[in-house]
Amino acid sequence: MPAEIEPDSPAPEPAVPRPADAPEDAEALEGVAAPEPATPMSLRSMVLLGGVMSLGVALILGLTLLVGGAPDRGATGRADAAGTVPSVAGRSLPEATAALAERRLAIDSVVRIPSSLPRGEVVRTTPGAGSPAAEGMPVTVYVSGGAGDERPHDRVTVPYLLGVDGRRAQQVARQLGLRLELPGGNGRVVTQRPDPGTEVASGSPVTVTLG
Repeated sequence: MPAEIEPDSPAPEPAVPRPADAPEDAEALEGVAAPEPATPMSLRSMVLLGGVMSLGVALILGLTLLVGGAPDRGATGRADAAGTVPSVAGRSLPEATAALAERRLAIDSVVRIPSSLPRGEVVRTTPGAGSPAAEGMPVTVYVSGGAGDERPHDRVTVPYLLGVDGRRAQQVARQLGLRLELPGGNGRVVTQRPDPGTEVASGSPVTVTLG
């Protein structure tokens, strides 16, 4: 009796290598939900956020100004009240005095210097035109001593004298063709009449009080 031949057993399938980063149990990931995409910020939310940020900036600026305090004040008035020294070059002395008085700047002295400008016209000032100036700051006016006769001025301008030393005020008034009525004692001018910038006749009195 011939021997029975058993059919060949099927060859085992080769094992497929698993990637190193693959999860050990794929079934464990089936229940994990995929992350939802980020929802873009609505227009209303953006507007509200912008308003809050603007309010915060305004509060910070306000606190900075509050903590910084008020600007430094000079002995004769408000800081930066005058702004800058006006340009008076080429003007007559009364015109220059009026421009300085308008900005509440005092005349420290009037100095005559050689110049090609007509005699009596303003050449320059110290501090110069455009320089920062606080109220009451003294300004030296340089006037041309050029050739020719200086045109006399029947009308002159009362200078700004507040805060000026009494003796200095008397000197300036005399240089401008005014007569200063100065009370006894020492100190600085606290009141004056007529007011600064007033046009008066040459030789008119200016009454001041010292303090």
